[in-house]
Amino acid sequence: MTRKVPGCKKDGVIDFHTHIFSPYARDHREELAERDRTFGSIYADPKARMAGMEELIGMMDEEGLERAVVCGFPWEEVEDCRRENDYLLESAARYPQRLIPFVTFPFSPEGLRELERCLRGGARGAGELAPGTYGQEPLPSDLLREVFQAIREAGIVALVHVNEPVGHPYPGKGGLGLKEVERLVEAAQGVKLVLGHLGGGLLFYELMPEVAALCKDVRYDTAALPLLYDHRVWRVAQEVAGEKLLFGSDFPLLGPRRYLKGMEEAGLDRLQMEAILEGNARRLLGC
Repeated sequence: MTRKVPGCKKDGVIDFHTHIFSPYARDHREELAERDRTFGSIYADPKARMAGMEELIGMMDEEGLERAVVCGFPWEEVEDCRRENDYLLESAARYPQRLIPFVTFPFSPEGLRELERCLRGGARGAGELAPGTYGQEPLPSDLLREVFQAIREAGIVALVHVNEPVGHPYPGKGGLGLKEVERLVEAAQGVKLVLGHLGGGLLFYELMPEVAALCKDVRYDTAALPLLYDHRVWRVAQEVAGEKLLFGSDFPLLGPRRYLKGMEEAGLDRLQMEAILEGNARRLLGC
């Protein structure tokens, strides 16, 4: 990495939000985009990058990252989840000191059985889940509670896609508002919950005492942040919830360098940067 964080030990950075796809998914992009609406909304465009395990490891070696959480995609069909979950678990087995596998599953009884299967296979978390957050309608509260109860009992981390409800459109941006995100957090009480993309802005409402209390177990990753906000957001987010911030690049959408540049431009000090880049993630993952 060209911008080494002063004082960080070599190769200490943990990227909490990356994506890889199996060779099958990369080779059958068009077919999958036609039958899976969510996947198609992002990856029907051939310019949308899809990476594999070796590309991720290559980026990590080049940029000096120690470990990465590898996320699945919220496929509609359990068969697609199963295929990609197997690839994530196999990748983590090949690089056990580098990759931390998070898996996905439909919000259904069959999906919960897939979660159980993956937990037996070494999954460390669930994600990137999207319970209605890629669309226009939230899932029923009883279904949300059932799924989060299973995650709570498993004692794993759940990473959920959330996007900001205002601003420019982009592929995969859903229409749910922060009220629905608040309801999701209510259903996930007691779960180690990470909300992607600064929680769609929910982080800033932690300045309200009741929201801060509700979000006591919530963390926020920084995935795609340079594409969404001015660099000053680093300072604001750090002041509101610094110990809850987790560096996530959303690779292969972006690499780490733009994030480091933004932190530096915002004037974060060495200890603040170290916490975001590794310390907060280590406490959450226990590594």
